[in-house]
Order: sequence, then structure tokens, then C-alpha cells
Amino acid sequence: MTSNPFPGRFFAFEGIDGCGKSTQCAMAGKLLLQNKLDVLVAKEPAKYLPSGKLIYGLLFGRDSVKFSDMTPRQRQRHYYINRIQHYFQLVIPALEAGTNLLTDRCLASITLDVEKLVDLDILLEDEESYFRMSEVPFIWPDKIIIYDLPPEEAVVRLNQKDERRRDFFEQPDRIKRNRDTYLEFASRFPNCCRVVDGTGNADEVFARTTRVLREEFVIG
Repeated sequence: MTSNPFPGRFFAFEGIDGCGKSTQCAMAGKLLLQNKLDVLVAKEPAKYLPSGKLIYGLLFGRDSVKFSDMTPRQRQRHYYINRIQHYFQLVIPALEAGTNLLTDRCLASITLDVEKLVDLDILLEDEESYFRMSEVPFIWPDKIIIYDLPPEEAVVRLNQKDERRRDFFEQPDRIKRNRDTYLEFASRFPNCCRVVDGTGNADEVFARTTRVLREEFVIG
């Protein structure tokens, strides 16, 4: 684990599927731009890379090999490779240049594949070793905002999507388990994680998000 050594600030938006993190990340990006701050909004997995396109195919079971055919460690290795390439090509150059980077999902998303708590340590160790072998710094965000939402409410939100657009992780049984794992992740890394109440409409949640953003940025 390496703290961000660069002038650009690194913020991540995380939580169970249906928690509203993508909406909050986009709203945060607009707020920083309105305050004349240099900001780049990114998303993981990074679809602009071939490894990202492969992940999306596996997520939706578009090929003969699917994520459902793999173990958690096998699935997450695809994400490690994509994240390493994404860090090397976009994240680190942006932060080094002083650009503030906001990301929709980050390394904390390994929690989506944790089936028992010991898996969290195993997956983090795996990921760190992949970064080390690639000689790419394993930089953690300055702040990871984790939106906490009752799984039942997240499922209601996801049910509004076409079933064909639901990926491997967006299944009710996984979502209930993932909430507990995200909260465990936050408790293990309190210096960089902040749990934010994800209930209510987008503006109500963003008022809470803004309070966290003000800890790192001078914004109106």
C-alpha cells in the first residue's frame, strides 16, 4: 500500500451495486470544475483498454468463458491487469501533472469477490504482488467514499434495469453479502475510507458527499 505522493488528489467512489456511486462521482466532477479545479473523471474497469473490453464481455457472459466459470482469484486477476495498465497510462500521469482524479470504482472493488473475510487479505496480497511484478506503484486513493445502502433498496433500484443489462455482480444474493464486506473494508482502512449514507435522492446524498470533498478541496 502506497500513499499518493503526487500533487493531484485521488478520490474514489465505491459501494454495492445500486448505491448511486456513479451518479455521485459525476456530480463531484461537475462541482470541482465549477470551482475552477483541474479534474479528470475516470471509471474502472477501464474500458478504453483491451483488458477492460474483455472484462465487460466476461461480466455479461458474452463469450464461451464467463466469470461464473472462474474462482474469485481468477476473476480478480483480470481486474488487477486492467488496473495496472490504467494506472500506468492514465492515473499516475494525471496525478503527477497535478490533475485531481475522481474514479468510479477503485481497488476497493475486490470486496465484490470476497466470500469469506479471509479472502479480503488474500485478494489484497495478490493485487499488491501483481503491481510489484509490473513495477507500477500500488497507489491508494487519498479518500475512498463508500456509500452505504440497505441491500433491499439497492435491489429495488437494480430491478429498474433490464435484466439483460445486469452483470455478474449485480445479483441480489451477492449484494447482501457485499454490503458487509464493504463495511469491513472501511473498518480496516479508516484513514482513507469514509462511509457515507446512500439513502435518499441524489441531491440529498450529494450534500453528504460535498462535506467529504471539502476536507480535501477548497470548494463553494
